[in-house]
Amino acid sequence: MKPVWTALFIASLSPVALAGEAGGPVPQVLETTGTQQVGPVVVQFQESVPVQLRETIAGVSVGSSSIANVAVHDANTLLVTGRAYGSTSLHVIDSDGNIIVNTVIHVVDQSPNRVVVNRGGADYSMQCAPNCRPAPNLGDNSDYYQTIIQQAQSSSR
Repeated sequence: MKPVWTALFIASLSPVALAGEAGGPVPQVLETTGTQQVGPVVVQFQESVPVQLRETIAGVSVGSSSIANVAVHDANTLLVTGRAYGSTSLHVIDSDGNIIVNTVIHVVDQSPNRVVVNRGGADYSMQCAPNCRPAPNLGDNSDYYQTIIQQAQSSSR
């Protein structure tokens, strides 16, 4: 998604808590009111946000685990991780089998430090804080993406 369309998409979302003191993430609290549509949960690509519920969690269902991963941390807390850009459904079930949350997870890129260079129709993502470094991202040139990922994997061994 190009930056202009990303900005328009983000602007169209309902207000959510994205930054607390010193710009850190704030846990998102969903009002659980029966099967009423609540949310949405907004998470950055390759980051995690805690979602705290008032009711006890017995089960979780995610529409597409390739877009977002949801882990149950404790009886009232979910950890939502953005795996790919897009949207997917989230359903949380209580111990009586009732759906207590029926919402959507939006995985977005709101990084103010990301720069995308388009060279010959191919994208090359970089993270520029304070110096620019390669930061391969979904949709980048596949050779660039594979080279950087392989370098990162070999240096972590």
